[in-house]
Amino acid sequence: ACRMGAQESRNGNYGLMGASAVVANLNKQVQSARPWSLLHQCSLDQWNSGHGAAAAFSETTMTCNGVLFKDCSPAFCINRQGLLNVNKAEPFFSFRRKSKFTKMAEHFEYNHIPAHLSSIQNFHVNSVLCCQGHTVILHLVRNLMTQFGIIDLKANKFLGIFGNQRVEFINEALIGEISPDGTLCLIKLPTTKIGGNGFVFQLYKLSTRELISEVDLAYNHALFVFDPRCCTTRIAVTSFVPNEDNSLSLVRIPSWDVIATNSRVDDFNSSLNPNLKNLKFSRDGHLIFAVMITSGCHCKEKKARRFRPIDVSVYVFDGDTAHTLHCVQYHRYACGQHSCLVNYMPVFSECGSRMAIVLNDLETPIDHVQIYKLPIRGSLQNRCRIRILQTFPPETIKNLPLPCRLINYLRFQPDYL
Repeated sequence: ACRMGAQESRNGNYGLMGASAVVANLNKQVQSARPWSLLHQCSLDQWNSGHGAAAAFSETTMTCNGVLFKDCSPAFCINRQGLLNVNKAEPFFSFRRKSKFTKMAEHFEYNHIPAHLSSIQNFHVNSVLCCQGHTVILHLVRNLMTQFGIIDLKANKFLGIFGNQRVEFINEALIGEISPDGTLCLIKLPTTKIGGNGFVFQLYKLSTRELISEVDLAYNHALFVFDPRCCTTRIAVTSFVPNEDNSLSLVRIPSWDVIATNSRVDDFNSSLNPNLKNLKFSRDGHLIFAVMITSGCHCKEKKARRFRPIDVSVYVFDGDTAHTLHCVQYHRYACGQHSCLVNYMPVFSECGSRMAIVLNDLETPIDHVQIYKLPIRGSLQNRCRIRILQTFPPETIKNLPLPCRLINYLRFQPDYL
């Protein structure tokens, strides 16, 4: 695998560029640049003031002051999703322990949970477990037992409850994700089996809210992500195979058959715990990104900036074989234990062929954003999709004179397959 530190751009002062100049520069460079080449660099302020949008990134929020599991969850950032805090002066809050009631929980409990569930049946929102499009899965608690609720934000409707557990779990113990087609939800949680002391995967069908399949995990810290090319049939999982704690596997669901395994994900540690923070696919599904950071609390370092920032390593793997392809390393003044993941996670352009990261040079506290070219993999069809998405704004794609299935393909919808 090729290991590369985040680079400084020396090809001109990008900070003086306007939006049109950013577009022209990227279009010029991207034709001749090799994969993983640095295409653009600017300050975070310039990124927010137009460089990010000009570079075809719809997700331009790269920092958040929220505290993980208090204001934000790994799947839901109150800043990125534009979540506004409700009025804490309401009398209702005088009966609740405010220290355990977060901004995120306040918003959803006030605005999306039916009154009779909240007041009569004593349901309370703990956090957002996962979300996709207009669907949000909430971690709910009733009578010291964890349950999960489904909300349709577009219709502003509470769709029901599923996955009743015997005990109440803390937010940190739960991880969930909705399948690309929106029909399934996979949740990792502590087992409630008698004598059990580990974690399990539970796969639920959202339309019926029934449990489809369950499997015990070899390691409690396993992370997973759905392959965006498949509606419901494949996931990438870390530390899934017994005695392979430094591994990445491609797994079929709901059978849990292992398709391929890479037994060496981290070059420097035998276990992925506690450094591995997130796992995600590229938009086209051909690449898998594992994000690892320096373990431990760095809140004081972030505040004072008198010490070293955290080290971030983004390992990149083949989405079909799990083979290691690349590694990008950079520094960030953030606490990897308590700060929102937005502060150090990469984001991808609308066309899926560019990756942006926010980083710090050791010589200066200024936040920089760098854009890298990703390798273009797959068929001619995928290459045409990238070119089309680089030509037309995202909001116009649905209006192109093309068949519905091709429109879905251009929008990375898995129902094309």
